[in-house]
Amino acid sequence: MSQNPSIRSDTGKPSADQSGWTARLSRSKAGLAALSLAESTVLPIPLEAIVVPLMVGHPRRALRIALIIWLACMVGAILFYLVGLLLADPVVHPVMRQLGLEDSFNDMAQNLSGGGLFWSVFLVSFLPAPLQLATLGAGVIGANPVVFIIAIALSRGLRYFGMAILAQFVGERIAHLGIPKRYLVLGLAALLLAGWGVLQLF
Repeated sequence: MSQNPSIRSDTGKPSADQSGWTARLSRSKAGLAALSLAESTVLPIPLEAIVVPLMVGHPRRALRIALIIWLACMVGAILFYLVGLLLADPVVHPVMRQLGLEDSFNDMAQNLSGGGLFWSVFLVSFLPAPLQLATLGAGVIGANPVVFIIAIALSRGLRYFGMAILAQFVGERIAHLGIPKRYLVLGLAALLLAGWGVLQLF
């Protein structure tokens, strides 16, 4: 008689929850880094919709996940800063006009150049808002790179590691309910994406 795949067998083989796609993604440095790099550069969808469910589903890996996505986010932010610094006229401004974001981008650049570089970048980076306008804008105006990097590092560090600590607390308690990881992660991701979508309407 076959055993339930969601339960660890006496032979020590991993359960379905331990070897499923959520477990593989939670262990994948490259996969997590790619998601974070994409979110900090070309994708405006908040990374939390994916990583928070992963952290809750795999609370023992939450801090590791936070570290990987934090480092990758830093790389993406610095990359877009350099794009703004070196390719403002041939790339950044035409793309902003094409996307209809020129006014928002100019407002962001004005805020960054008005003496509020640290707090402007910190708040945009800490809140669940697209980071791209701030990173590109900082590069376009030639903002102090040290202040820019410190603001990103502190804000995203607080955001990601704070989520990880909370996810550990919540995840350990949810684990006792015996919900399969794949359903738990997908369900939480769907709720977070739905909530984010509703916010975009206001």
